[in-house]
Amino acid sequence: MKIIDELNKRKTPIVTIDNSLEVLKNKPLFQEKVDKANETLKNVGLPKLKDTI
Repeated sequence: MKIIDELNKRKTPIVTIDNSLEVLKNKPLFQEKVDKANETLKNVGLPKLKDTI
């Protein structure tokens, strides 16, 4: 129980971020799905929103 109390009192995060994932930051991972969604939006369009204000 003492370890949990010490972890709760810490000011620094416990999780470390893996910097090897930075290479994927600007790379689209699901390009086919993005292309399909963009094509659907071109054909169908966005729904009209009611003005609620």
